[in-house]
Amino acid sequence: MYVVGGVTGHTGSLIARTLLERGERVRAIVRGREQIYRWKDRGAEVVVVDFSDVLALSSVLEGAKGAYLLTPQSVYDSNPLEKWARQNQSIVTAVKNARLKNTVFLSSMGAHRDKHAGLVQALYDAEQKFKNAEIPVTLLRAAYFYENWIPALDAVHEKSALPTFLKPKRSIPMVSVKDVAGVAVDLLLNPADSSRVVELAGPKDYSAQDIIDILEQIMGKRLDLLPFSKGGWEEVWGEEELPDEMNTLLNETYDDLNNNKIAFSGKNVESRQGTVTLEEVLEKWVG
Repeated sequence: MYVVGGVTGHTGSLIARTLLERGERVRAIVRGREQIYRWKDRGAEVVVVDFSDVLALSSVLEGAKGAYLLTPQSVYDSNPLEKWARQNQSIVTAVKNARLKNTVFLSSMGAHRDKHAGLVQALYDAEQKFKNAEIPVTLLRAAYFYENWIPALDAVHEKSALPTFLKPKRSIPMVSVKDVAGVAVDLLLNPADSSRVVELAGPKDYSAQDIIDILEQIMGKRLDLLPFSKGGWEEVWGEEELPDEMNTLLNETYDDLNNNKIAFSGKNVESRQGTVTLEEVLEKWVG
């Protein structure tokens, strides 16, 4: 039986469905009872667990063949780094309590950095906690998700413009959640004898300008690119009424992405490349 966290999100839901389709038993972790019957109908065992509850999480992981885990994050979290650090410790302690030797943990490119790196700091913290606990784990460092652009597509439809916090021609590694899920399933079904780091990118890097070019071709009309300056970022965060610490983390994140500070390490890692292109995904979304 495999335990899958984050089944209400992009990667976890795809991983759970893929394992079920392969005939594997799945224990799906949800945070709200409203999701229980959806996954029970698909054949999964469903448990409601808060990732900060180490005793409950330890029990959920007991006896599993493997687990896909991640640290739940929200831009509306108060004291986010403190909250995420508690969740990381709970996850690592639960894995250790359950004596689980096959864990795939969703991390991010840039998580090898020990300096300020915005939202990625939480994943550096998680990686270090696994390392210090001497627990075997596969750290899956994924590139920037294509799906992060979904909210911006409303503006494309309504205003024929694509807002972005990235420099227009700044290309960064990106990847589809489909590829992330596919690689995660492969890693779960083919566990390593010791800890490993897998860095995953899509078939090519993309910039905001590339995205607008692709969208213009798909939609058959002229679109504008609206890059926000750093001051503009803060105005957007303010409109969303985000916590002050989150404003700082988001500023750091996009500043580092724009200056190539959040990137893959390429050192002592296994590098993999997905096959899904951004063109394929945008075609589906726009359609």
